[in-house]
Amino acid sequence: MVRVRFTADARRAVRDKRAWWEAHREKAPGLFVQELAAAVAKLRERADEERQRYAIVRGRLIWRILLPRTKLHLYDRIDDAGDVEILAAWNAVSGAAPDL
Repeated sequence: MVRVRFTADARRAVRDKRAWWEAHREKAPGLFVQELAAAVAKLRERADEERQRYAIVRGRLIWRILLPRTKLHLYDRIDDAGDVEILAAWNAVSGAAPDL
C-alpha cells in the first residue's frame, strides 16, 4: 500500500467541492466524501484499472481517476518516493483542463 497525499491546491479544491456538494445536494450530501474516500483507497492499493493516463507534464506522467456520480476527476502523479500525489480535483464536465 502506498501513501496518498494532496497538494495544497488539491486540498483547497476538495474542501470547496465538498462544501458546495453538502450545501446543494440535499438527497445525497455525503456522496462526494464517499466517492473521494473510495478513489483514495483505490490509489492506495494501486488499483490502476480505473485510472487513465492523462498527460506528461515536466517529464512526469499525470493520471486521472473519475468520481463517477459526482463527475469529478482527481489528477495525480507518482512522486520520487513512489507515493501518490494528488495535484487537482477538477470538474470532469467543465470542458476546461486543470492547470497542472
